[in-house]
Amino acid sequence: MADDLPRQAWRWWLPSVSQWLWLLLVWLLLTPAWRTVMVSADGDPCMHWAVGKWMLQHREIMQADVFSYTRSGAPIISTEWLAEVIFALAGRWAGLDGLAIVAAFVIATTFALLHRQLVREGGDLLVATAVTLLAAWAATNHWLARPHAFSFLMILLWHAALRVHERDGNARRLVMWLAVLAVLWVNLHGAFIAGFFVLGAYWLGAFVERDRRKLGQLTLAGVVAGAATLLNPSGWRLHLHNLEFLQSKFFTGYLAEYQSTNFQAASGVGFLIWLSLLFLVLVLNRPRWTAGEIFLLLSWGYFALYAGRNIGLLAILTAPLVTQSIALTGVGARLSARLRRLNEATGSWLLMVALGVAAVIFLPPSAKMPPKTWPVPAVEYIRHHPAEFTGNMLNQYMWGGYLMLYLPEHRVFVDGRADFYGEALVKDFQLVTSLRPGWQTPLEKYHITWTLMPTDHPLNQALALLPGWRQVYTDPVATIWRKTP
Repeated sequence: MADDLPRQAWRWWLPSVSQWLWLLLVWLLLTPAWRTVMVSADGDPCMHWAVGKWMLQHREIMQADVFSYTRSGAPIISTEWLAEVIFALAGRWAGLDGLAIVAAFVIATTFALLHRQLVREGGDLLVATAVTLLAAWAATNHWLARPHAFSFLMILLWHAALRVHERDGNARRLVMWLAVLAVLWVNLHGAFIAGFFVLGAYWLGAFVERDRRKLGQLTLAGVVAGAATLLNPSGWRLHLHNLEFLQSKFFTGYLAEYQSTNFQAASGVGFLIWLSLLFLVLVLNRPRWTAGEIFLLLSWGYFALYAGRNIGLLAILTAPLVTQSIALTGVGARLSARLRRLNEATGSWLLMVALGVAAVIFLPPSAKMPPKTWPVPAVEYIRHHPAEFTGNMLNQYMWGGYLMLYLPEHRVFVDGRADFYGEALVKDFQLVTSLRPGWQTPLEKYHITWTLMPTDHPLNQALALLPGWRQVYTDPVATIWRKTP
């Protein structure tokens, strides 16, 4: 009994390694540089905030577009309304820093729980810690204040439930967990379909292994979870919308996050190291993975190589496979065992929560849209000269979300919701901005009277040659041309 008292004291005051990892990631993501990256890497954080802000103001889920003039009033399939409301609440509280704080806490929680999962499954503590850090590094290409961050957390919990079922065969618990997660995921982010690809890998494994009992349990779980995904504002139309989008070769080729990773870029180094780690584990250790785990690796390896947005999901899903395949020996094994015993005697969230709250309160606000890459002065000029800007605007695609939030009095031509605008309109945008034959046609078709484009964009030089157009503003980032009456 006396020996238990020191252990209880340690547990109340000393955090576990998983919790220290959580704090490390929170503080890293709340540094000024990462805050700015998370909100300004593209225009989608602003776009999601604007949509969520509208829903909070009107106290309803958006069903028709109010931000563009090209598709004004067109019906909207809500793929991530709950995440947008969460970001909007954070934005109302702390502006862009609120968005960064939400993303930081979601991402940090995901990898802290991943570490906890690896340790609970019997992995060496040192190995589990190293694998978690490498997985987090591989996922940095999508450390952004966007709903996709919630898919990191959802796919971790989804996969963890399947792995628990692999060990204990408790079908009732699996069905319940997947149903609850499905309802949350389908309203947080459109990537909920990824969970069913994970489930499908284990289903195929049970089929190959001829395990009828497991096959029936996984089938039941998939049917119930699939039915649960219908509990969203758009019902079955959301599923049809997602499938049509994924089948569109145009959009998967047009959107950068659906394209393959450039391994020569800095953002691809973490993924390259993760692939190297998987290769070394397969060649040197020859792990005895189950058929389901093999199908999981093959399918998500393909998905990650095909589209950069899947890299983080691959790392989270395959981290348990890597950890269970590496066993330390000698000094490393003894050190890991001692640290594991210490880790099991700790686990207080008191200090971690206090330090996390301290980071939010005491670190100065620093998230911003850098004027070196965003049309901040141009937007101010437009606001101060409202009489000069009437009619329809043609805006840069990536700036659409920013303009939705910071220039709401002018509706955009297009923004990051490419799936909503459809192929025809995005192709019209490509036609005019690429200056292909017939590029002036969209200007007349959509009655465009002024443009807001990057200063180095060729469209500015083309408009200079057209009669009736004149430049009314320019700076190193943005240039505005206006059609004279």
